[in-house]
Amino acid sequence: MNNLSELIMRGVPTPEKLHQAEAWAKQGLSILEKTRQTSREQISTCELALVYAYFNLGILHEVCAVF
Repeated sequence: MNNLSELIMRGVPTPEKLHQAEAWAKQGLSILEKTRQTSREQISTCELALVYAYFNLGILHEVCAVF
């Protein structure tokens, strides 16, 4: 979902693209957080994906501040 978010943002950013990209990024973050809460043990791949999801969402928020 982070990849979809990044692909949407390629080219000239528009408010519509930002909205779609943010929606995909938030959905991915939601799934990762839910998986993390229900997992019995810490999974390093999921932890790394969670870091990337937070980072990507932060970058999208910075881009949104421009509009």
